[in-house]
Amino acid sequence: MIPKAFETVSSAHLSLETTINIYPPASDAIRLSLDILSFLKQNGLDARELLKLPAVRLRVVDDTRPLRDYFVSSSHNTYLLAWQVLGRASSECYTHVLSKNARCVEIDVWWSSKGPIVTHGHTLSRSVTFKAVCEAIDEAIRDEDWPVIISLECHVPIAHQGELVDIMKDTWGNKLVQEPLEGVGSDRISPRDLKGKILLMVEYYPDAYCEEISADSEALGHDSCTSIEYDEISELHYEIDPVLKMANHAHAKIADSLADLGFYARSMKPIKHWLTEELPSPPYPKNILMNINESCMLSMLPHSLSELIEHSLHRIRRIYPRGVRLSSSNLDPLKQWRNGSQIVCLNWQNFDYGMQLNEAMFSGTSGWVEKPRRLTGAERNVKLTCNVIGISSLPRPKEHAEFTPYVHAELFNSSKNQDWQSEHIKCKDVPEDGVDVTWNGCFEWKFKEDDLTFIR
Repeated sequence: MIPKAFETVSSAHLSLETTINIYPPASDAIRLSLDILSFLKQNGLDARELLKLPAVRLRVVDDTRPLRDYFVSSSHNTYLLAWQVLGRASSECYTHVLSKNARCVEIDVWWSSKGPIVTHGHTLSRSVTFKAVCEAIDEAIRDEDWPVIISLECHVPIAHQGELVDIMKDTWGNKLVQEPLEGVGSDRISPRDLKGKILLMVEYYPDAYCEEISADSEALGHDSCTSIEYDEISELHYEIDPVLKMANHAHAKIADSLADLGFYARSMKPIKHWLTEELPSPPYPKNILMNINESCMLSMLPHSLSELIEHSLHRIRRIYPRGVRLSSSNLDPLKQWRNGSQIVCLNWQNFDYGMQLNEAMFSGTSGWVEKPRRLTGAERNVKLTCNVIGISSLPRPKEHAEFTPYVHAELFNSSKNQDWQSEHIKCKDVPEDGVDVTWNGCFEWKFKEDDLTFIR
């Protein structure tokens, strides 16, 4: 529930699910219960006309703002079909998430006896070739699409990184941003400047990085998260994928030819005082963005919320799930959006609470949404009243002779979450065309105005 302006625009570049909900299929075969028909009649509503109304309205998003002013629909370990450790990698995963307007995807590339491959290293995950992944991405991006950010996690030795560069340039051609755009300052580059383009996110490791990760958490202070990330990774017991060479490429040095492709997005893990330092160029590259583990961010909330919001006004942050989410569960993106983090990466393999919030945030958009100008505070009180009448033609769940339907509503708001649950009604002997259930329930919520309020 994010108040925005809406208008009817072409759905040519929207996901299939979004298109169907904008233009519902014409059908007279839907049977409505007598209670529902009576309610509609009392309120002067025509059932057929009501069913023609869109369930999703397109949101108008300004495409001229700097990249840091947007939330971006983002996928973590995009290549995996299922679990993080026992899963299989497939190029079709990129086709799937990009068709649903994910605009930031991740590639973990490793070197093997077969050349560059994409896999979850040091696990039992099966791999796919780097070239096949690049081809799938290329086929999924059209000229007028909002830009796609590729988060490249490189475990390839520097001697072989030139092959990665060649594959990306040959496969993506002019879609790949290969150098700074003329006439546009790097701090003002906008989605409009990058329509139909691929923006490569390339890692950057400062010389002090190794020193930082060896320091203890007290020495690093509350604004550094490196110790947390490494502690979590150490909890995992990895098995080496047999196709990978045994060499340790945990943090491969980045070749200049590869680094050059990441001009607009050099990702860096947290170092000491990252939240308050400006990271000037030189010595740092231009366009540094912070690549941060979810546990690090949670350890800084709520005491550093105002500093995080201020930081997000000047620099992009990418938040990724902690390493122990082996079953592809998800972090709470709402907590990260509320602190201003722009790229919150989710495991699209699991349609849980986190992914449902992500769908609500980006439904009816091209995968980019303007950040609210106010992330904290409220100007007015809001009261929402909802009547829950009933449902028609509810089918019986498979392998259940009877079932008990109810409605559960939840409000997610910065000041207070609220929920409501209807009466449970037992249904037996359900006919072929489904059962009609009437609740005639009502609930009322009062809450502070918040541009990041959601209802499920």
